[in-house]
Amino acid sequence: MSVTAQASKAKQAAKAKESIPNWQVTLNYVETCNCDFGCPCNFSGFPTYGSCRAMVLYNIVKGHYGDVSLDGIPVVYVASWPKAIHEGEGTMQLYIGERSNSKQREAAAAIFGGKAKGNGPFAVFAGTLKYALDPRIADVRVKVDGKNSSFSVPGVLEVKVEPFKNPVTGVESETEVHIPNGFIWQTAKAGKTKVMRIVSPHITFDDSGQNAFFCQTLTFKGP
Repeated sequence: MSVTAQASKAKQAAKAKESIPNWQVTLNYVETCNCDFGCPCNFSGFPTYGSCRAMVLYNIVKGHYGDVSLDGIPVVYVASWPKAIHEGEGTMQLYIGERSNSKQREAAAAIFGGKAKGNGPFAVFAGTLKYALDPRIADVRVKVDGKNSSFSVPGVLEVKVEPFKNPVTGVESETEVHIPNGFIWQTAKAGKTKVMRIVSPHITFDDSGQNAFFCQTLTFKGP
């Protein structure tokens, strides 16, 4: 690539970033995937069974994208990769709460689809996708209750999380995973899925009984 082409490309990238407004979202976070408990992707970068399937709830408590308020909007991120995430070829679809308006939907799609840059996983994961499907506007139902949280889109997907319990006493285990340099979270409560399934035209799986994480509050911002 010539110096002129490199300069042009850099100028285009800078201009694209300038068109992204300042944004920030503070949210409840529920992560579920098909890996065994704890998810080895967090340590070695490779999933338990060779492929990765995930459903993540980003339940926005307070947020904005420029002057567009994002307060109270739930977003579900559904994705599937045939190998490890960093090996690419993934398919992703967002489900955005139907009580949002058109500007809020565009903002949520830009943030969680990775186009709005910023910290967190969004832009990183966007680079691993072969197919980024059009977002679906849906009746996203959410119950935030720690390691007993749940979310669903009736007729499409359902996730219920539960804590680990001592098999002898039945007492709930206090289990956490700490990753000081984690780019999504640094500390998360660990649990498992009681239910984790989706049936849709492009992504279908049932990985109930596998890994889950919960964070009461995370904040992401950009660009």
